[in-house]
Amino acid sequence: MLSFTAAREAARQVRRAERGRDAIRTVRPRGVGVFRARAPLAVVLYAASREGRLVWQGPDRFALLEPPQDDMRGHRPRGWLRAIDRQWEFVLFFGPPAVAMLLGLIVGLAGLYVSSGVLLLAAMVLLLAAMLYVTAVMTLGLGVLLLGGLRWLAARPVSEGDSMKAGVRFVHWTMPLCHCPDDARAPALLATVAERVRRLMENKIDRSAESLGGVAARVQIVEPLVCVLSGATTAGAEAAIMAMSTSASSGVSDHHAGITFLTAGASARLRRPKLAESGGALLLYTVGVAMIVVVEALGTYPEELEACRPRGDCAGRPATFGTALLWFGYRLAFQNPPGIFPATAQSWAFGWANGLLGLMFVLVAGVTMWRAGAARKERRTDFEKDIDAVLSTSTVLLLVVTPVERDAVIRAARELTGTEPIRRHLDHHTALDLGVVRGARVLLARSRPGVLEPGAATLTAQSLIDQLNPDYLLLTGTCSGLREDRHRLGDVLICTQLRAMDHKKVIDYQWGQAAEIPRGDRVSPSVTLLNRCESARLEPGVPGVHSGLILSGNTHLDSAALRDRMAAAEPDAIGVEMEGAGVYAAAAKGKVDWIVVKAISDWGTGRTEENHALAARNAAEFVADVLAGGGLDRPPLRA
Repeated sequence: MLSFTAAREAARQVRRAERGRDAIRTVRPRGVGVFRARAPLAVVLYAASREGRLVWQGPDRFALLEPPQDDMRGHRPRGWLRAIDRQWEFVLFFGPPAVAMLLGLIVGLAGLYVSSGVLLLAAMVLLLAAMLYVTAVMTLGLGVLLLGGLRWLAARPVSEGDSMKAGVRFVHWTMPLCHCPDDARAPALLATVAERVRRLMENKIDRSAESLGGVAARVQIVEPLVCVLSGATTAGAEAAIMAMSTSASSGVSDHHAGITFLTAGASARLRRPKLAESGGALLLYTVGVAMIVVVEALGTYPEELEACRPRGDCAGRPATFGTALLWFGYRLAFQNPPGIFPATAQSWAFGWANGLLGLMFVLVAGVTMWRAGAARKERRTDFEKDIDAVLSTSTVLLLVVTPVERDAVIRAARELTGTEPIRRHLDHHTALDLGVVRGARVLLARSRPGVLEPGAATLTAQSLIDQLNPDYLLLTGTCSGLREDRHRLGDVLICTQLRAMDHKKVIDYQWGQAAEIPRGDRVSPSVTLLNRCESARLEPGVPGVHSGLILSGNTHLDSAALRDRMAAAEPDAIGVEMEGAGVYAAAAKGKVDWIVVKAISDWGTGRTEENHALAARNAAEFVADVLAGGGLDRPPLRA
């Protein structure tokens, strides 16, 4: 951890290397009031080192990082250092008067104890100084507010782009200070900065996922780091920042650790700043006004008592702390409390000043309520979007068998989503999250061939349905064709009916021959999925798409004789595969919409790797076209 002595030395080097640059102003921006909102630079650097935001390679080579202002709580540990750094304006507003009032109280009590008029006078001076300090600051703050309003009225309307650029610090990581006198080492320092931002974001994502009861498997960081050019203390550092920002705006994808360097004027991948709801300004102002009223009452009621005591007419005067408090409280609304009128000019002057404070209170309250209402509306809109996304996003599970089929689906899905698959390890199985396509979360899993093994289609589909709760289940990949005279290798077959071939009854027939009586189910897939598939098509010029009966049996077909017998037994069949019956059984039990979409890789014999890859690619592209066409919304709840 950086020592405070080293932080002070670094701050001195920054000031020496500033050379007319406004680096310190970028680190300590002006607040909403009179004071600057940040602590001295040495304190800022020391606090940043404790929080991991200071990339330190020595007092002559370091960079300061700032997290998004609207997410400050997630990056700032609690403690006195955080209070000094982030509440510097609050400290300067309340610190001096609080110290003066405390000293005045101590001195006053000591004066009462020893009956010393000098100590009592000193206590009154301290209380008056605290009151004057707060009054002056609040009055000056009112002037700043009014001046800002006049400037806003006189200025040109702020465009949406300017508003977003002005608010990038509130939603993105920024680098307000980069000090590196050795220009040759500046690129290496910026590379370290990018790595630090990536690690900070990954840690935050992990903590957020853990707090929500989940685990972040693999996250791709694409956060833009907004670099304030005025914070670069040397021309070399500024040139290095501009070089990285130029590569980002030109579309170069080889950024450091997934972090894109942007200057304040860039707009690539910037998020819209959210309206911050904060009642802190109103609370701060209310506390300040209350302190002023209390200090005024403490400072004026002895004067009123001294003025009215010789005449003995103190009944209608603010000559007690309670009546003085009541008087100054009423004056906030330019009103006089019933039956109370001060006798001194000091009370009247402070009373009229309180009216200005009350007017400013109305302005602050109005702005705060407007911002709070806008923030609540925005939160409600975001909530409705989130709920709509949760309720409307369906889950589509794609099931394949071979690695070639899996890779073909991943390639086709990547073209739709532009994202890499993310592994989700389940009990006994691994699902790949391929992203969201037209409101459908697409997941991909593999099973073993057939339906009888522990890892085959039946138990795999049932386990995946239980754990992933998909709305739709599509079995895709390759199959064997039965109609060589009408179809071609690579043609896509859509299951309008599925016939389970393994369940059969064998009886003795005449002359000692055995006869087989099929007893397997002959079922239809989901009406919705069948409609979506028959409404989709591949690009012109590619193999055709056919709908019909598909046979499913737990037999690897590599026999022309068996193929002919199956085709003769089911004249309407267009293809045969091995996993459909297991998928149907699991989907029927789990009440999940299902369908089988496969492409022809052979004619029941002589399969080649080339034809297998062709069929896998055509099936995957057809399923991707089905997903891209939409219409796979969450189905109605089933009884």
